[in-house]
Order: sequence, then C-alpha cells, then structure tokens
Amino acid sequence: MIRGVVEGFYGRPFTASERNIIISCLSLLDDPVYMYAPKNDPYHRLKWRQEYPRGTFEPLASNIRKSCQAGVKFIFGISPWQFTDDDFEFIRRKAEKALAAGAFGICILFDDVPDKADAELAFRQIELAEKALADFDCQVYMCPSVYCSEIMETLNGEEYLHFLKDNLPEKWNLFWTGEAVVSRKLDSTSLIRAEELLGRQPILWDNLLADDYTLRRIFLGGLVGRIPCGHSFLLNPSSCFPAALHAVHEILLASGIEDCWPDELGNDRAAWKLLGEFHHLPWSAGLEVENLLGKMSTAVTDGASEGLMKDLKRISSMLDGFIENIQDVQGGFDLLPYIMDVGKLTGWWIKILLLPTQPQRVRELRYLMLERLPFEHPLAAYTAAVVSGREE
Repeated sequence: MIRGVVEGFYGRPFTASERNIIISCLSLLDDPVYMYAPKNDPYHRLKWRQEYPRGTFEPLASNIRKSCQAGVKFIFGISPWQFTDDDFEFIRRKAEKALAAGAFGICILFDDVPDKADAELAFRQIELAEKALADFDCQVYMCPSVYCSEIMETLNGEEYLHFLKDNLPEKWNLFWTGEAVVSRKLDSTSLIRAEELLGRQPILWDNLLADDYTLRRIFLGGLVGRIPCGHSFLLNPSSCFPAALHAVHEILLASGIEDCWPDELGNDRAAWKLLGEFHHLPWSAGLEVENLLGKMSTAVTDGASEGLMKDLKRISSMLDGFIENIQDVQGGFDLLPYIMDVGKLTGWWIKILLLPTQPQRVRELRYLMLERLPFEHPLAAYTAAVVSGREE
C-alpha cells in the first residue's frame, strides 16, 4: 500500500529544493510516493499542451532523480484541461519525458473540469489516456471527474462512474477523496461504497489539511487514526511549505514512525503545537483552544480569572518568540502571517478582558470586530457596515 504526498493544491507550487526536503522525509515510509500535480503549474494544467520551456523542466527532473535515489516513487501528473480527442500526443510527449527522467508512474487528472459527467465524458477520457500511454511500461493513475460522493450527487455522476467501472483498464489506479472533497472521516462504510462504484479499491486522496479554499487559515491537525488500514493514501497539503512539511511529519507519526521531526521546522515544537491548536482542522480548533474559547466567552460577562489572563499572556509570549526565531524554519516567512494573525487577536482579547465592566468589554469587542478588523479590506469594511446596519 503506497503512502505519501500529492502536490495537488491551487497556489504557488513548491520549489525543487522544497520538494527534495519532503521526498527525504517520505523516504522513511515503507512504500513512499510523491505525486506531482500542482494546479497552478501552467504546463501541468492551463498550458498543458505546451512543452516546459528550456531549463524549467530540469528542476523537476532533479526531483525525480532524488526520488529514485531515496526509494520514493515519483508519479508525474498531467491535467489535460479542456482536451479534444486528438490531444493524446501532447500527453504522450510529456509522459515520455518524465519517464525518461525516472518517473515511476503517470497520472492523468480530470478533476475540477466543467464538463457534464456522463458516460460520453468517461469514454472520451479513457480513450485519450489509453492512446497517450499506449505501450508505456509504467504504473498508470487517473483522477476521475467524479472523485467523491459529494460530487457524484452534485453532477449526477453515477452514469459516469458506471462506465468508468466497466471500461477502465484493470491495472489502472483511481483516486477518491471520500464522502466529500474535504471529508470529515474516511470510514470503512464509505470506502466499501467507493470500491463498489469504481470496481477497484481506490487510492485515497486526502484534502484534510489542504487550505487553498481558505483566507486566513492553515491546518496543522494530526492524522493518527485517520488513515484506513489496508488502503493506499496520499495527502494533499498546504502550499505554505512549513505547513506542508508539518503535514508530512503527521503522516510519519500516523504510520508509526517516531522521532521524525524535520530539522527544517526549527526547534520550537511547543510553539508549533500551540499554533496547531488554533490552526487545527477546517471545522474545529484543538481541544486546548476550544476550552480556552469557552473561558473567554464566559469572561466577557463575568470578568477574566487570573488563570485565563495568565494563559493568554503565555500564548502571546510564545507567539512572539516564534516570530523572533522564524528564520530557523525553512520557508518560515510564509508562515508568519498565520502566526501574527493569532497573536494580534490574542492581544486584542487581553486588552478587552482587562476592561472593568461588561458593557465596556462588549463595546470594545464590537469596535474591534466590526470596525477595526474590517479596516484591513474594503469588502470586509462594507460587509461589517451592512451587518451593523441590519442589526439596527
């Protein structure tokens, strides 16, 4: 069962050196995989018919070579955006170049396309991929247009999946994200259903810690207990490299590999843990912060306890220390806005809870959240004004 990372997010792709760091960490796994498929590499998706300009493919080729040396299977992805039936030669040329560099497999990605998901689309996709990869001695992977239960219902995609199930070559691999694009859990019931729909056990593409759909958050939650036994699993991480490397660390921990903290994340593990409590999962903070938020809510009415103020000042101090040492983290300045955001709001709450009466605390909260915070963006300011006007 393969396990690893799919660089499959929207946003700035990793640099070659960043990829090499992730590949080195993944090499600790039993059957590790790195899949290259960043949506905003133009030659992967929007300009996929064009060859990589001179010199721009070499960094990728170096990543492929690094993978081979480290024992990590490198899967090269191609996303044939708005393809026509005669476009297979463009895929073939790109695949041939990646395989010549040492890639283990090729993935054709048909996700997030505007086409109607029916049997005709499935037929065209299979035909395109078969023509493009004919006679290549490599593993073949495919991300279908219907890749989770949520999209199947939205696009009425059962006909599409039924055709795929009956006609896809037996040895080809399919990806599936679970019940939703970002699934709360990957349980056995939904995975059995996925296997029935696809006619094979899918490789799980997990978007749990991806953050390309959020504005102010990254996700640093753990993966222990998340990866179903007996299933291949690839995690799609953040485009913020330190957050992505932290996610790789979580994959290693979930795979039973201890003492695997990457040096590139620096030495302040306590600050990372704290940040992960605030930037935990899409639908929740960590337990420690959930409890803290409850105490803060009570304190608006009743006043803050000495213990609560001590906790808030400790958090503020730890975040300040993290910022002071951010240069010790590889790509740490990309992490800085998320640390500063939590630090700023923590500072506001310290200021609020030092006020002596409930009306003063509520008045300051209203000012900070509906006037001061929206000052950062005109749309936010307008939205706050609308909300305030409707309340009155």
